[in-house]
Amino acid sequence: MSRPLLPFVALALAACTLPTFAQGKLTLQDLLSTEPIGETALSPDGKSIAFTRNGQIVLMPADGGWPAAVTSTLGGKSGVSWSPDGKMLAYASQGSIWVVNAVGGAPRRLTNAPAGGGDPRQSADRAPVWSPKGRWILFQTGRRGTNSLMVVSDDGNVTSFLTSAKEEAGSGKWSPDGEHIAYVERQKEYFSGKIKVLNFDAHTGTPAGVPVDLYTAPVDRGGGWSIRGTAWSPDGKELATVLQNSGWDHIYLIPAKGGAPKQITDGSFEDDEPVFSPDGKSLAFVSNRGLLESSNVWVMPAHGGEAHLLAKFDVPGMSTTPEWTEDSSKVYFHHQSPLETGDLLVAEANGQGSPKYLTHTTPANFASAQIPERVTWKSKDGREIAGILYTPKDVKPGTKSPAVVWVHGGPEGQDVFRMDGWAQYLAQQGYVVLEPNYRGSNGYGEVFRNLNVEDSNGAEVDDVATGAQYLVSRGLADSTRLAIGGGSHGGTMTAYMVVHYPDLFACGMELFGVVDRKLFVERTNPPSAVRWMMKMGGSPTEKPENYRKANVLLQIDKVKTPLLVMHGENDPQVPPADSAFFVKALKEHHKTVFYFTYPNELHGFSQPAHRLDAWQKQLAFMEHYINPKFGTTSTSLEEVVFPGGAQGGSHSEK
Repeated sequence: MSRPLLPFVALALAACTLPTFAQGKLTLQDLLSTEPIGETALSPDGKSIAFTRNGQIVLMPADGGWPAAVTSTLGGKSGVSWSPDGKMLAYASQGSIWVVNAVGGAPRRLTNAPAGGGDPRQSADRAPVWSPKGRWILFQTGRRGTNSLMVVSDDGNVTSFLTSAKEEAGSGKWSPDGEHIAYVERQKEYFSGKIKVLNFDAHTGTPAGVPVDLYTAPVDRGGGWSIRGTAWSPDGKELATVLQNSGWDHIYLIPAKGGAPKQITDGSFEDDEPVFSPDGKSLAFVSNRGLLESSNVWVMPAHGGEAHLLAKFDVPGMSTTPEWTEDSSKVYFHHQSPLETGDLLVAEANGQGSPKYLTHTTPANFASAQIPERVTWKSKDGREIAGILYTPKDVKPGTKSPAVVWVHGGPEGQDVFRMDGWAQYLAQQGYVVLEPNYRGSNGYGEVFRNLNVEDSNGAEVDDVATGAQYLVSRGLADSTRLAIGGGSHGGTMTAYMVVHYPDLFACGMELFGVVDRKLFVERTNPPSAVRWMMKMGGSPTEKPENYRKANVLLQIDKVKTPLLVMHGENDPQVPPADSAFFVKALKEHHKTVFYFTYPNELHGFSQPAHRLDAWQKQLAFMEHYINPKFGTTSTSLEEVVFPGGAQGGSHSEK
């Protein structure tokens, strides 16, 4: 077992010196201008790194240097994978699997099948992984309406399914000899996942025999946890994976031929992303030990023992995605912090010396960003809740500012020490911003994450409300100028808040959230419906009281807070009907609501023009209700002037 976590102060050692720029306030356009690196992959010879950025694949020397584009075609790129000889790159784009020569040239499309009828985010071909023996490329597809594993030959002439249509299969990983594939299967009966291994016939591109079940995870009662994947040991004898059997996410080893999992890390923190070193002696992994809202890469002996920190930073941040060099001497990883957008770094595996930045993607204008504060407060039932706090700079002592409580989604999300451009921008505009990690959030163990099971619209709401009250009691915020907002379950929490605490917030921003959980489980994608029925304790027929409690439409008469509602018109996760019915009910009860929908958007707003428009409207909404500018506000409390000419008293639709 690994030793207990180190105090965070032990991690706060300077690892590098960042460039200093003149500081000016961020603009909304600045938030759109960031281009952090995407997925990265080290070449087999260790000399080059391929990564995605700005919709293309670029190559860079492994020790840093100017990146050169390998592709210039339309459509975003993802899932970059090298061929074993280092001559080709496979990737996913426009719903298909492609290959391109590593020295450039015209890409070649290997698959071109119609997308399936399920969730459009997973309905096409994606996530290619080249076999260690060459020729075959493993990938995931949603062609059949469920997630399946397939292979395609490197010439595109042969394509075959490896898993059946009835199972949800993903996270496929080749064994080092290319003769086996480990993957995770999910069905309603074992929703947290089952690790399986199939024998692969490299001559035909088909399974050889029936897949072997290695391990079935106990079903998480809240539906929010599942096995995320496996990592093969270099000798092919073991698989490393993350299980929550101890109540926290920790690393386990499972014999590739079957046997009981062996736990090799332990403690009140979460470990993730284990990767064996090529020499088989060590494991690199990601952990939030030391500070539960931050993550670092750690290295430990492959079969258990004391772990050491790979790289030390003077600002808490998020280090992820470790990848070893072929000689096992160094580890590449991704890193961001409240002061930095996502970059690629490399560090000595022994933890000695300082990490080296291979990319520098942080725009100069972000030099004005601040390091937020980790804060805690007690909820109504006495449970401690943590959050991330941003405060305006240069505020006179005793000043009470307008404040925004911005709630993350999931609810199995977590607000952490990352580059959060929207929170940074709002703080520079004079707002206090609190991001609460209410019960149901990730990062604090299984018990905390499942405290909201069968209690949706219950104590989780108190966690957020007491966070807002904490800002007032600390003297940071004006109690008459509080706003709340969030997307997905953050939008749901906003809707919950305005019926449970109708006098607490001066305005609320409900973005693509759920207001009727019964409607949601009837219209969302199947895996999401199963997950939420588990969280609710059963189906609407089995647990009608739980669904009734979570139905804001039945409590509209309690609403006093002016609301801004936004939703993507093609959302496959939260049905757009949730927002439409919410707005309809609010109007029928003569409540103040402004409503905007965005075409061709899924869950959230991905198109730059829509993101900018949404931010501008949210800002105008907050300025009207909690931070009016002299000479620009109207005399009517029910009239908001939105950018683009859209305005109205009770309803405005884009």
